[in-house]
Amino acid sequence: MKQAAVLKQKQLSLLRRKHVLLGQQPHIKYVPHSKQSQFHAAGAESKERLFLAGNRCGKTFCGAFEMVVHLTGFYPPWWCGKRYDKPIQGWAASITAEMTRDIVQRTYLDFIHPDLIVRKTMRKGVSDALDVLHVRHISGGTSVLGFKSFDQGREKFQGTSRHFIHLDEEPDMAIYEECLMRTLDVGGSLILTMTPLKGMTDVCAHYMEGSDPHRAIVQATWDDALHLESAEKDKLRSSLRPHELEAREKGIPSLGRGKVYTVKEADITCEPFELPPTYRHAFGMDFGWSNPTAVVWGALDPETDILYLYDSYARSEQTPAQHAASIHTRGEWIPGVCDPAGQSQSQHDGKSLMEVYSQQGLYLTQADNGVEAGLMAVLERMRTGRLKVFNTLEGWWQEFRLYRRDENGRIVKRSDHLMDATRYLVMSGLPLARPAPAARKTAPVRKRDWTTL
Repeated sequence: MKQAAVLKQKQLSLLRRKHVLLGQQPHIKYVPHSKQSQFHAAGAESKERLFLAGNRCGKTFCGAFEMVVHLTGFYPPWWCGKRYDKPIQGWAASITAEMTRDIVQRTYLDFIHPDLIVRKTMRKGVSDALDVLHVRHISGGTSVLGFKSFDQGREKFQGTSRHFIHLDEEPDMAIYEECLMRTLDVGGSLILTMTPLKGMTDVCAHYMEGSDPHRAIVQATWDDALHLESAEKDKLRSSLRPHELEAREKGIPSLGRGKVYTVKEADITCEPFELPPTYRHAFGMDFGWSNPTAVVWGALDPETDILYLYDSYARSEQTPAQHAASIHTRGEWIPGVCDPAGQSQSQHDGKSLMEVYSQQGLYLTQADNGVEAGLMAVLERMRTGRLKVFNTLEGWWQEFRLYRRDENGRIVKRSDHLMDATRYLVMSGLPLARPAPAARKTAPVRKRDWTTL
């Protein structure tokens, strides 16, 4: 009887504890907007994630919430990201100890119910700053969260393994890589939430150049932050310096003097629309193999002289026959201009790439490859409102954001193939452009990713 009474008392205690803990779940304070939801969901597949966002887009809030649900094990019903079923070891860090305390630590503690905090250890030398936080996990165990700052240097990030790391704002690449190493042997994850005020750094390029299925990037702008009113956004825009605006509003790395096309995205972007039959079409093509073969399609309004870039294509390690088949789906009647290097004959069979493509029914004209003249022609159209780009061309926009000059003024020849194709189109394709044949409709607007065939 006594054992039964003790067992019943334990069961009642567990029920009361569960009831109390349910009222302590962090997600009752958090309703994610679409980009925050996308960021959390990406954790199911990606080991490294970057939330690249403008100021006040909820990036720190988003990262802190995810860390807290991992620490406590309280996942909301809508959660479809990474999960841990046991207590974790984690780190959270920002630029300085004061920023870690005032922004990261404060946000975390706002999410964690006081009754879930088992123990705090304070950091020496920084008033009210936490060093280590022990948090009760729903399983009955205890998660441990250490607070750090980038100004401590890379050496302070060496040592033991970590299941989950949250870096708020951008660290040096050495610290980022050291943190990544801490997650390797336990199958952990690293998230970085930042506004790219330093421009196209090694950390930004790590995510934005190339692709990796274990690495994800989500970008958010003020338009994604539903709590920001239009009047407030206008006030913020008026208070920012022009060269900082795109980084602080849209999370786009500021490339400063190195940026090739010094225009705002908002000035050249447009929504997709059905192209009128009077518009004249052409495409520019850049050849590649390990680097992608890239194509950009444009339609010229003959009345306004506005060129609309409405589709793009980029594929690596495919044969001319495969590329030609994909290009033909956009309209076999559309004339194309290409990289002059395609005229060079192969030492293997004596044929040029242009000849090989002609055998596939794709007849190309050699483009003018004057680089600086071509860049100026494209830039002039952008600045005068005579070049617009559909906002659905994700691959094109990704290259546009990275397109820059080095410290010696030379174009950085990396991830620039769609940019080259655009230059060929503007320099040499427009005189050849023609409308769709009367018997056929204009090429349809393609509302899909540039990687889609």
